[in-house]
Parts: sequence; C-alpha cells; structure tokens
Amino acid sequence: MSITCAVANAAALAAAGAGKKAAQVQLQAELNTDDEWNKFLGREGLLVVDVYTEWCGPCIGMVGNLKKIKVEIGGDNLHLAIAKADTIESLKRFRNRSEPTWMLLAAGQLLNVVFGADAPRLTRTIEQELQSEELVRRGERQRVQRAPHHLTPQEQEVALAQEKLLEAKRAKEATAAANARTARREARAKRLEAHFNDVCPALMMPHAQKHLRKVSDALEPYGVVIADKCPLVLSKDNVRALSVEDASLGTEEAAAALVERPSLTLLLKKLPDREGNVIELARKALFGDGIDLEEGETKKFLAEEFMANTVPGLFVPADRHQRAAALDLLFPKMVGALVEPPTPAEPPHLLMVFGAWQRRAILTITSTPKLAQRLIRYGFFADASIEEPKLLAKNIDRYEERPEKDYSETIALMVAVGVAEPALVDPKDIPPDGPPEELLTLGPLHVSEDTVTGEEECARFFPPGYSVPEHKPKPKSKKKKKKRHETKDGEDNVTETSTEVAEDDVVDGSAEGDGDGEGEDAGDDNGDGEDEKDPEDGEDETHLDKATSPPPIAT
Repeated sequence: MSITCAVANAAALAAAGAGKKAAQVQLQAELNTDDEWNKFLGREGLLVVDVYTEWCGPCIGMVGNLKKIKVEIGGDNLHLAIAKADTIESLKRFRNRSEPTWMLLAAGQLLNVVFGADAPRLTRTIEQELQSEELVRRGERQRVQRAPHHLTPQEQEVALAQEKLLEAKRAKEATAAANARTARREARAKRLEAHFNDVCPALMMPHAQKHLRKVSDALEPYGVVIADKCPLVLSKDNVRALSVEDASLGTEEAAAALVERPSLTLLLKKLPDREGNVIELARKALFGDGIDLEEGETKKFLAEEFMANTVPGLFVPADRHQRAAALDLLFPKMVGALVEPPTPAEPPHLLMVFGAWQRRAILTITSTPKLAQRLIRYGFFADASIEEPKLLAKNIDRYEERPEKDYSETIALMVAVGVAEPALVDPKDIPPDGPPEELLTLGPLHVSEDTVTGEEECARFFPPGYSVPEHKPKPKSKKKKKKRHETKDGEDNVTETSTEVAEDDVVDGSAEGDGDGEGEDAGDDNGDGEDEKDPEDGEDETHLDKATSPPPIAT
C-alpha cells in the first residue's frame, strides 16, 4: 500500500513539475528566426523582449521579476520573449554583446531599450510603457513611430560616443602604422647607404627604351653615368610594390605595360670627382627638380618628353627611402650579395587570452584556412596576468607533457587584424578589422583594446627570439670501462681479453648478461621493487588535468 502511495505522489509531483515547466514556456516565447520575430511583433499589447547572443545566453536572473510584473501589473497586455540576435536580421546591432538588453515594443514600433540587469529600472520602464499604451488606446497620446531596427535616442547617443572612440582608435592606429613604416624604411635606407650611397636605381618603361642615349647625355653634365643596365619583366607583385613608390605607375595602362614587355633597369652612379647627392643630381637632370627657370622660360625635360598618354617613361627615386625600396626590387642579386634581406614586417595584431582548458577548441578554430594565417604566435602561461606573464610552454605538445595543470593557466594568442603593407596586398586578402568572431564566441578573458596596445602587450608575452626553435642539449657521451675475461684452453694457458662496457649498462659492477646471474637478479629486483605501485597503496596514478574542462563554479 505504501508503495502505491509513493508512486501516486511521484506522479503528482511529476505532473506539477510538467505544469510548472509549461508555465515557464508560456511566460517567454522563444524567437530564433525572422518569421518568428515578425509574427511576435503582430501581437497586441506591450512586448518585452530579452535580446541575447548565442555565446552569452538570455538573462535568467530576471525571469522571476518579469513573471511577477506580468502577474501583478501586465496580465494579458504584457507579452514576454527571448530573441536570438545571431539569427534575426533586425537585431544584428546587438550581436557579440554580453550586456543584457531589453527591447520594449508595441504595434510593431520600438518604444524603448533598457541595457543591463537592473531590475528596478526595468520594472519602472515597463510600468511607464504600460501606462503610455493605455493612453494610446484611449486616443489621448500618439505612439512613437520607430522601426525595431532603428536606434532610440539613448542608443544614438551611445552610438555617437562609440563612433568618436572608434575614430580616435583608428587615428591612433593609423599614426602608429605610419610611424612604424617610416621607421622600417629609414632603417633599411641606412643599411643600404653603407654600400650604395653613390648609386641610384632607375627604370625605363618599354616605350622609352629607344631614348637611352638621350638619358645618358642628360646625366653627363651632372656627373652621373649609367654604370649598369639590364632588361627586366616585372611581375604583378613587383608592379604593385613599385606603384607604392610612384603613384603614376599604379594606373592600369602602366601596370599592363610593365607586365607585358621588358623594361630596362638602370644603375646610375655619381662620378668620384662630383659633389652632391646622386638622387638629387639624377632628378635634376631628368625631371628638372630644383631648377629655377627665369620668368617666361619654358623647358621640357626628358621625364615629360617620354610620357605616353598617362604612362610615364622614367622612374627615378625621389628620396633615399624610395632608393632603398627600388634597389631591393630592381637589383635583388646585387643587394643580396652585400646586405641581408629586410626582415618582414609584422602585421598589426592584438593579444587574446583564454583559459587553457579551451586550448583544443581554440587551436582547432585557428587551424582552419580562414584563420590559419592570422595566428602569428601562441603560448601557455601560468595565469591571466597581462603585465607580468609567466611562460609555461610555447606549443601544445610541450604543454601536454606537463603532468599537472591548473584552472588558472591560460593560452595567449597573437592574432593579426590587418597586414603590414595594405597597398602591396590584394584587398580581398586583407583580414577584417578587429578580432575574429569565431574566437570572440569562446569568451576570451582579455582582448587588446587596439593594435597599439596589442603590440605592447604581445611584446611582453612574445619577446624577441620567442619563435626561435629550441635546441635540445646534446646527450653526454657515455664513458666506457674495460672488463677483463680470463679463459683457459686445453693446455691450461690463460688468455686475458677485454671488452668495453658503457657505464649505464653496469649494474652492481657487472654487465647485464654477464652469465653470473647478477644481471638477472637485478632485473628481478626491478620488477618486484618500488617501481611497481601497489593498487592498495592509496596513491592515485592519474593526475587531474584541470586545464581540459572549465573551472568549477564558485558557490
């Protein structure tokens, strides 16, 4: 009889639980598509929608307050819902946000937006909008006409402030990128000047090569001669690089001419007895730079004479930075014989820090073709300290070798958010601005606020030499000892022989397999000794890998 009663009570409790769950489902509608969203907007009364993103989830803590408001105040005039911004187009402005967001709507119009889990404020706002809707139904007030995808005045103020911050951030990053580029070009110019201070590269377009004699004659009065010349067909990448130095070579006509037919590279050299800068002398002779003409005097220089429509006939560097770039581009073998190639510039980057327990998901995401080129470096660290990082391992293999791991350990990523020379790259190959959304959905512990800060932070996590392969120390050579053996022949003659045995192979002064049984005894001792753990010792052979699962929830 008691069993029957227990079963009946359990069934009653289950039914009550099911009814409670059904009531919760009815309390908040779930909106995941545009059709569900548009259908919900057609309901009469005040609509309160909790907008969330998939990686963050809806605000569960406010469900109790909303239920109380609906029962005590709203009734059938108040409808609640949760809406996923990731899959609803009208809510795209709320994507990738972790702050609780509440939209209040009526008759398809957006009335108000409340940010943050502030229960008293949300309650007051709902009460005000319910009263306002009552006045609208009576015809005593006009409803606000604002589409759901439009911004409220409060959002407009926030968006304006964010836009100003974004503009300041972009200006800061652009200035830093320009300064870094200038510093790289200056360093390269100084390096090449040690060997090529009296020479200057030049390029004659295909249509102008027949005038080589005119160029030589124009340079002679200024003490500049053509020391070398060589035909060269430029690749598209080389043309793009050259157009960065001279914009007139970046037109479609000029690019086509350089790629289709060989140009003529010239190495201009200043004579030893001539004073002045070779770049300035060459530009003065061919372009007329720095020549003051008398009033009314006109003179046509070769650079202008060689123009064919919009295609220039000559390229001569205008400064030492352009000279260094042109030398690397037009005379790579000559430069490479004396000077090491320039170090590739690192793209603008950010620091992203995650819990080490997420390492497998992170490395899987970053190994995809879309993100593989954006991960510059990564490493594992003892904690989430940005100011004083403590390196544990530089790669996943070394980290997995660690017998014990802790919840506080992190994985730090150096992620590219652009390219060092945008003008040299096809626009479609430039990664989008900001950190990858695929990584943001994992909830990073830290993301650099901009590339300037990111460079400073990454310098602490990944200092110079970080990527240099680690060399394992060579194993010490084993010293060998000689062991003597005495053998007797049939005539009782004693013969001594010696064999070399490595010290590591010696056990208790005897070599294994000596035949006297000591080696076998030693093997038995090893098999029955302390190396084997008794299961009843109480010792746990396995170590808890605390970095493979999320840290425990604090209670």
